[in-house]
Amino acid sequence: MSDILDGLRRRLEQDLAEIGQLIDVTAPQALEAAGVILTAVLNGQRVLSCGARERDDLAHYFARLMTGQLEHPRPGLPVMALSEYPGGKEPFARAIRALGAQHDVLFAVSCNAVDGVLPALRAAHERDMQVVLLSAGSEDVIAPHLESQDRLICLPTERPGIAYEAQVRCIHTLVDLVDRQLLGLTD
Repeated sequence: MSDILDGLRRRLEQDLAEIGQLIDVTAPQALEAAGVILTAVLNGQRVLSCGARERDDLAHYFARLMTGQLEHPRPGLPVMALSEYPGGKEPFARAIRALGAQHDVLFAVSCNAVDGVLPALRAAHERDMQVVLLSAGSEDVIAPHLESQDRLICLPTERPGIAYEAQVRCIHTLVDLVDRQLLGLTD
């Protein structure tokens, strides 16, 4: 039993170290993305949030934290999670075309590159919205689908479980960065 627990501890330590490295690598991207989100909100714009298939829960979680709070009390921010249109060929595109406006932000979460969110990205670009994409995989694969004003937080890992946990941590970091800038917190 002790060998099993020791192996489990080692694996957990390795996984936490990898997540920490991913967060460190993407910290500058997260800071830029938080700036995009905060600027939009301060200018009276909205943030629409969507997640591809198994990342839908993260998009809803992000919206819940932004309309509520993570750690610091503040008024709710205009962030809305989108649900996928049943049977639609273009996930989230209908909702973005109906609700999105110029200078709004689309916050999209994907588990691998742009899988499941590409129609949403295209619809956001049609509406002159800025995109913040939180994804895992290769920046080289993702970059052609983004425009110069878009922001990418790309977790360079092929391990789905690690990517998911790091994406949760990135969402916490984004919300915390927005809160700190909005509330003038320095600690």
